[in-house]
Amino acid sequence: MEFKRKLNIFTLIAAVLLVLTSCKDSKETYQEKSFFTINQEGALERPKDYRTWIYVGTPVTPNDMNNGKAAFPELHNVYIDPVSYQFWKKTGTWKDGTILIKELVSVGSKAAVSGNGYFMGEFIGLEATIKSSKHFPNEPGNWAYFSFTNPKGNLKGVSTAFKTNQCNACHNASAADDFVFTQYYPVLAAAKGVGENIIPENASKRIATVKEEPKAGKWEASVPTPENLTLEIPLGKEQLFKYLKSGKYKAYTNKETELHPSLGPHQKLGLPVRVYMNDIITNSLKSKNEEHPLGSVIVKEMFTADNKPNGWAVMVKTHEKTDGGNGWFWYEVTDDVNPNHTAAIGNGVEGCVGCHTIGTDMVRTAFPLK
Repeated sequence: MEFKRKLNIFTLIAAVLLVLTSCKDSKETYQEKSFFTINQEGALERPKDYRTWIYVGTPVTPNDMNNGKAAFPELHNVYIDPVSYQFWKKTGTWKDGTILIKELVSVGSKAAVSGNGYFMGEFIGLEATIKSSKHFPNEPGNWAYFSFTNPKGNLKGVSTAFKTNQCNACHNASAADDFVFTQYYPVLAAAKGVGENIIPENASKRIATVKEEPKAGKWEASVPTPENLTLEIPLGKEQLFKYLKSGKYKAYTNKETELHPSLGPHQKLGLPVRVYMNDIITNSLKSKNEEHPLGSVIVKEMFTADNKPNGWAVMVKTHEKTDGGNGWFWYEVTDDVNPNHTAAIGNGVEGCVGCHTIGTDMVRTAFPLK
């Protein structure tokens, strides 16, 4: 009897220790375990074994669908560290210490026995993004972006973070969840906040009843627009709309002869647009300048699905220096009758800058125009 009582006590103690250990492990799993190393110089050491992490997906924006000049023409195999994935499942938020890896793969063959498509070629690069308040306290959202890609061959061993305006602005303006483009990764969308004990891929449901829309970008001016500028296009709200309505920009000698599907957020992706450029930006693009001069003007006509006029998007260089997009004036109106249907107006509009920052001095339009 005494032996049985002692055995029960030992069993109880063991159970308590197991619970305490489990709690400690859980806390360590979510808060302490790290899958990346930042060295004393502040550079990220190239992560390893990431193919054993959670595979998220493989987007591709091929040259064929982007006028031959896609910003990211390769396939991107994306992985997330398993601890952050579990935290994402539990909370629907990104934990401090999250790391995502993007493995760049060239487009190989465009034909297979299954038909035409985009098939993986060779591994050509590696990139990473990290959320860390400890290492990047001054970066928006505490996110930093890195590349280990080396055009000459082997991957670099360490990488320093890109400048803030090279990546953060676009992610902040257009990503659905805390700088992460979860709207393009159904693996992440299906796992968001489902809880620790649910395995999304085991569910039979394949079509969501409610689809989350990407968060709206930030469409307000962040800096003042210069006054008393002598430009060939007015920048005041009423005056600019009147100028566009008059069609004076159609006199620009450099213009597209036909409509083409929009590749950006203007109106809706894929709706028809047509671009006009003034001589200043045209000559600068011909000269392949890295920074375009003050007075550069691009006007984009926007249309409905049945090719009816439906507003304009405009960008005007108002400063000699771009200053991270602040030196450009941005404007968009989604109506060709009512000037109050303005989606954006002013200098340094973050939603505009975020998408245009990957262009040459903010210009993403393929040149020469067709």
